[in-house]
Formats: sequence, structure tokens, C-alpha cells
Amino acid sequence: MANEIKMPKFGETMTEGTINRWYKNENEEVEAGETIFEISTDKANLEVEAPASGILAKILIKEGEKAAIGEVVAVLMDPGEKLNDFGEKSAEIKASGSKEDKPDNIEALQYDTCILGGGPAGYVAAIKAAQLNQKVALIEEEDLGGTCLNRGCIPTKTYLRHSEFINDLKKADEFGIELEGYKINWAKMKNRKDRVVNRLVGGIDSLLKKNRVDVYKDYGELTADKKIKLLADKKVLSAESIIIATGSKPIIPPIDGIDHPDVITSREALDLNELPDTLVIIGGGVIGVELATIYASLNIEVIIVEIMDQILPRLDQELVKILHQNLLDQGVKIMTESEVGKIDSIDSAEKSLKVEVKTDSKNEIIAAEKVLVAAGREANLRGLENIDLKLKKGCLKVDSYLQTNISSVYAAGDVIGEPWLAHVASAEGIVAAKNTANLERRMDYSAVPACIYTIPELATVGLNEEQARQKGYQVKVGKFPFSANGKALASGYQEGMVKIVSDDKWNQVLGVQIIGPHATELIAEAVLAVRMEVTSEILAETIHAHPSLSEAIMESAYDACGRALHL
Repeated sequence: MANEIKMPKFGETMTEGTINRWYKNENEEVEAGETIFEISTDKANLEVEAPASGILAKILIKEGEKAAIGEVVAVLMDPGEKLNDFGEKSAEIKASGSKEDKPDNIEALQYDTCILGGGPAGYVAAIKAAQLNQKVALIEEEDLGGTCLNRGCIPTKTYLRHSEFINDLKKADEFGIELEGYKINWAKMKNRKDRVVNRLVGGIDSLLKKNRVDVYKDYGELTADKKIKLLADKKVLSAESIIIATGSKPIIPPIDGIDHPDVITSREALDLNELPDTLVIIGGGVIGVELATIYASLNIEVIIVEIMDQILPRLDQELVKILHQNLLDQGVKIMTESEVGKIDSIDSAEKSLKVEVKTDSKNEIIAAEKVLVAAGREANLRGLENIDLKLKKGCLKVDSYLQTNISSVYAAGDVIGEPWLAHVASAEGIVAAKNTANLERRMDYSAVPACIYTIPELATVGLNEEQARQKGYQVKVGKFPFSANGKALASGYQEGMVKIVSDDKWNQVLGVQIIGPHATELIAEAVLAVRMEVTSEILAETIHAHPSLSEAIMESAYDACGRALHL
């Protein structure tokens, strides 16, 4: 049954309203109570909800047009009803909400900026561009938030909080709390992860609506004439500027048997319905060690296979040794200078895979239920094949303004390469958005924090000791262990240390490395110090709260200046 949606009356003096925005397109499904359009009056902007569920059959008052109180602005119909009124020819309203698939029925829409990809770079760029008074479209084929929110940062950190909680339970007796044991309920853990992710995805959706960003849940293809063709919606989006934020995807190494159904990536690993009893992880980088921490805490036998001579090969060796030992203590087996040569199926009630691991001295066969590929990531260039974009090491090449080789086409996030970090992607998205508005901003990578959410946590910024020496600095190093920090001792987490690398000539802080409790929070102070080119003296003489974990940074700075006070 058709429902007429009329201009509502908000207040005694209101006589008409202007349609600012439709949140739904014609032929789309609408739920009762769902926000369907926004109006403005002489006093306020107001959102209007759908009076019933159905198909938005016809929009009569377009964006920017006015309607009197009580005037019909749209028609809502049930699936299968025919539209005969309002001067339209009879037409079948499809429940799917899609238009007829005709080659000549391609709708062209004009924007100031179109953004391809809704991850940390894309959705942040969309919000910033909209805040700069641009008309913005965001195209995302899957869920808003991209890999980070749905299949990376947020799910792993949710599960890692579970791991921390389990670790606390194991230490309960140390605090005088006697427990008789605990039971792992993986289904509840997974449900909690899903709730966290869904809430954040919903939050992003609300932010985009609030900032009047048009979101197209579709696969977008960039054409040679700098337009975006939508596959499902049969629309073409044109814009003055385009930001490519298509992200990255897991690297799948050329290993015989890698296509076995029980060989998974981080995407599947975070959404398993049942836990394996044995898990081989190919790669000892950030993804590998974080997932190893999660699954080891769930009493799963975990083996990391890393081709380099240490896990986390780019990080400070002194800190990595501490983490390496902690992973061993948590039950993780680590095989460095090793690589997986082959994966075979086996007939066993418990195990489904036979993994051949090659080392310098021998080949070892490991029986496992699952193999997780965590060998790094590569740029996702899907949808960019029809435009002549230049690449660098397999990623889009951009200048310091994040512009590609094609004028007014920018790129941000993982698609432009390292560092593969969500917070860097968001910063790049903001810079790219500002440049679409001709604000001429350069991207600054001088102080980028890198965080690893293991037990204990590890975080760094700037140069480590080896990197500083390679760049020709005369290096001074200050260190302070958390075992000498009052707050760390009180909390029962005294492993690790803070390490400050400074220039001997000027005492400028070149880099800070932290392994220990809440390292990923403590690093923010260090990021500011590196970015502002602070000296060790200034950092040491800055008053820090007592007792606090941050005092370890102050003490490390004192050590770089000569000697720590409490060591």
C-alpha cells in the first residue's frame, strides 16, 4: 500500500522546509523509523524518519528544493506495487531496489571529490573534505572501516584484551586472589568482537551521514577519463578531484599447497567458528606475533616460522629479544631463519595439514590443523587497471602532496605503501583531502609511532640505535627498566624498559623504543618529543606524575643525559 511522505511541521511558525539531503535513493528499501531525509528551516536542521517500511518509489522534492507543510515530498510503496500516480508511467517496483539493467540507463552524478575506498584513509578523507565544504562521494564495496576496523586493528585488539585478561587470571594468586580455574568460551569472545566492530562501523556510518557524505556500497572502477564507474548501481561519478584509498591485501607466497582450504589469512583467522589445536604461522612480523599472542593464550599450540634471523626484523634487537622470550614463556614456538617449503594434506582425526619447514641444518615436518599466512601485505590495485597510474615497488607513486602522476588524482593509505599503519593512513587521508581543497599540505613522516600489541606491548618512534648510527649520528642511549618503576611494580607488570636514542652533539631525541605495560599509550609523549625536536634535558626536566609508568620515560631521558635518578 502506497504511503505519502509529507513535509512535517516542526514548530508553530514553520510554513515550509528545504530538503537538504536524501539519505536514500529512489527504488531503495527503507525501514520504518530509519532517517530518510534532512530538512532545514529558518531555525534548525532536522532529520525526518520513514513512517513505514517499503520501497522509496519516487522522490518528488529534490535536494535544495522547498516544500510547504503537508506537501507530499516522496512516495513509499510495498514491493511489487505499481506506481501510477504523480505523472509516472506504470513501473514494477523491485524489492531489491536496483534499477533495470540497461546499458543506456547509466546515471551520471557530479561531485567535488570522490574517494575510492572506505578504510582509515578513505572515510577520514571523506569527512575532512566534507568539512571543507565539498560535495563528497565515498565508494566502498565491503564494510566501512576497511581492513583495520573489520579484519585487522580492532578485532585483534579486542581479542588481545581477552588475552590480557587471561594473563591477569594466571597472575591472580600473586595478588592474593585464589581461583579454581577458568573456561574459554570462544563463541562469547567472538560475539563480543563482533559487537565492538559493529558499533564502530555504525559510528562511521553516522559520521558520514552527519557530514553529508554520499556513500555508495559498490565496486568502483576508475576510468581513463578520471571518472568512477559503479558496477552494481550503474552510475558514473564525476569529480574535480579523486582520492584513491583502496588499501592492501595479504601477500600469498608461492608455496606448494598454499591453496589448501585450511590455509588461512588474518581475515579468516579472526572469524573462526572453531579453534584449531595447532596453528603454524608463516611470518614473524606484527600480524604474526599479535595473532600468536592471541591464540597461545587460548591454549592452542602455536609455531611461528620466520625467514629472517629474528621476529620483527626491523625493530631494535634488544627489545625484540625481550619479546621473543616472553612469547616462548607463553608457549609459542619460534623458528627463525626458517621457511615453509611445502604444505600437504594428511589423513588424521586431529590434524589436517603436514607442513614442511626448511632450516639451514634440516627439514622438519609439523602436523597442524591450520596454517596462517602472515607474510606481509601488498597494495590493492583492483579497479585501477584502466588508468595510467605510475607505481613504485608495486604501490601507487605519489609526491609529498600525495598526488599521483595524474593531476587531481591523489592516493592515501596502504595503497601507496609503507608504513602499513592505520593511523598513518588517516593522516594521509586528511592531507589528501586538504589538497583537494587547494590548501597545499605536505605529508610529514618525521614522527610516526609503530605499535605492537603483544604481552608485553612494544612501541617505537623515530630512529633506533642501529638506524641512528647508520645515518652517521654520534649516539647517546638512555635506558630505564620498568622493574625500577613504582607503578609497574604495583601493577605486577615490571617487564621491559624505555630506551631513548639521542644525538651526542645536541642531545636531540632521535627515537624512543618502549617494551612494557601500556607501551602503546606511553609512546604518544615520545612522538611529540621527536616531532618537536626536543632534547633529552627538556624531556628529563618535564615534571611527570608520580606514581606513573611515564616516569620511566623521564628516567630514561635522565640516563641519556648522564645518569638516571632511581637506578
